[in-house]
Amino acid sequence: MNVAIQQPEHIPWVGFFNKMAQCDLFVYLDNVQFKKRYFENRNKIQDNEKIIWLTVPVVSKGLYTQKICDVALDNSQTWTKKYKGRLEHAYGKHPFWGDLKSIIYPALDKSFNKLVDLNLILINNICSYLGISTTTTLASEISCGNLKGSDLILEICNKSKAVVYISGPDGRNYLESEKFIKNGIDIIYHDFEHTEYPQRGEPFTSHLSVLDLIANCGEKSLEFINACPK
Repeated sequence: MNVAIQQPEHIPWVGFFNKMAQCDLFVYLDNVQFKKRYFENRNKIQDNEKIIWLTVPVVSKGLYTQKICDVALDNSQTWTKKYKGRLEHAYGKHPFWGDLKSIIYPALDKSFNKLVDLNLILINNICSYLGISTTTTLASEISCGNLKGSDLILEICNKSKAVVYISGPDGRNYLESEKFIKNGIDIIYHDFEHTEYPQRGEPFTSHLSVLDLIANCGEKSLEFINACPK
């Protein structure tokens, strides 16, 4: 069982889906602290060769230690109209705008109270379009006590019967690899190198939301995701 564990980011980048496509089980790490101005409630897209952020407003004032699974959307703001407008301005004239719209708009038109629910349906819609069928689960639904850091990841791996843990490169900085070895789990680091795909404008801009790839390449997007060096 190859297992990967990562925060449920908002409209994630290509590398997120490259990792997901390589594992048998993908665990959304939703029981760790929410980071402001990170990727849980926003991501980057390209608009006329300018990089802009698509951001979902959340309730965070005074809630410095809330977990991702507890973060509420700030629905006091009428944010979906602005969000759709920025998305259409960026990609409305791209060849696969219709596909992109069919992936994103149905989720935006639903009523969600929590950020994680919105993020998950968007990721699921993207996966369905790309043809990625990896099994997923939530870390918050796995009993891990109050463990943190390397011990939390190890416990999730143990509960998931992992034989291989596919870690992001930052895992080298905190994972206690000897504990994984003792538990019969090999660690593979996902040293992702972004390949180029047909994109409007030059030079090529990497590390954008996967929406940029889909807008430009449509149903061929998975070929570029799988072609990325692992």
